Formats: sequence, structure tokens, C-alpha cells
Amino acid sequence: MTIIFASNNAKKLQELRAILSEFEVQSYRVFLEPLEVVETGASFSENAHLKARAIYDRLPHKNDLCVLADDSGLCVDALNGMPGIFSARFANISENAHQIAQGHFATPQKDSEDTSNNLKLLACLKELGISQSKASFVCVMALCMRVGGVLQEKSFRGECKGKICQAPLNPKAFGYDPLFIPKGHTLTMDQIPEKNTLSHRFLALQQCKEFLKLYS
Repeated sequence: MTIIFASNNAKKLQELRAILSEFEVQSYRVFLEPLEVVETGASFSENAHLKARAIYDRLPHKNDLCVLADDSGLCVDALNGMPGIFSARFANISENAHQIAQGHFATPQKDSEDTSNNLKLLACLKELGISQSKASFVCVMALCMRVGGVLQEKSFRGECKGKICQAPLNPKAFGYDPLFIPKGHTLTMDQIPEKNTLSHRFLALQQCKEFLKLYS
């Protein structure tokens, strides 16, 4: 079985191949031209399914392929769950921390650099007068595949709880990893060797892998 990942993000693709090592995993770009899916969903699940279905519907051969898409982000308690589905675009929100926490902000349209997003989050904590907050990394994996000629759409959710803290930024780290300390650990996510066994994406993919084994 070949899994088509609905992203061309090299770091995410590497993580998927490590976790789903018994399957062939390819970027959708092997089969299709670049496609930008507008994330209009109000949740991780809605956005993940939008991406999975958009790629699946455009594949020329579907019977022996399945499409896997993810939507993930950081939910910070002090910001009432933000940046959430806007995690990749957080730095492009111009409103202050109090407005963001109340949901009073213009929807950002473009992704921003990881370092910019991290700096925005640190600035929000400073505005709120705190140095840390409980937080969770959340990932929803959406799967589209045919089973017995019938299209199946499934979702798998993983959550890694911990906290956000003031920490030196690592420009080589991924996403918000350099600011996030998983529960039960003292190091930030980017410093933990076994990251792939406790990340939100790993937890969602483990559920997905068990489902795929039923049909491989």
C-alpha cells in the first residue's frame, strides 16, 4: 500500500516515513502539480479532511493509494487555545494578546516563519505578564482510501500535553518545539532524542497505522 502525504513539507515527510516505516510514503508532488488548499475549517479535523479530500479527488489512480493529511498546532491555555489552527500563521496576527485570547482578531491568510511565530508567542506571554503556560500540541490525521470500492474517510487525533516557557530559540528546530516542554520532561521538545515517540503526530499516526494494518 502506498500512502500519499498531502504535503511537501520535508520535515513532516521525514517524520511520517520514520513512524510508518512498513509502508511506502510519498509526497503528493510525485503525482500532482503543487496545490494550495485554502484552510477554511474551524478545527484541526475539518482542515485535515479538506486537504486529504482535495488531493484524493485529483489523483489519477485511486484504488491502490490512500491519502493522508494532517493539521496540527499548538494550543496555549493562557490564550484560550490559540494559536490553534492558526499556528503556522500566528505571527501575521497583528492584534495583542488580550484580543487574541478573546477571539477578536482578523484571520491571517499567509504562513509565517517558525522563528517569527515563536517570537509572537513569547510577546503574547509577556503582554499577559506571565513566563509560562500550560499548552498542548494537537494533531489530527485525516485518511482517504477505498475499501471494497467504497470511499472511507477516517480521522485520528493525537495530543501531547506540556507547557510553554521562555527558552532560547533554536533556529534549526521545527515549529514551536524550542518553547514546548512535554509533561514529565525538563527539556524542550527539540532537545528530546525520543521526540518521535511522544509527539502529537506520533500518537495520531500510531492509531492510523493500526487501522491501515487491517487493509494492507
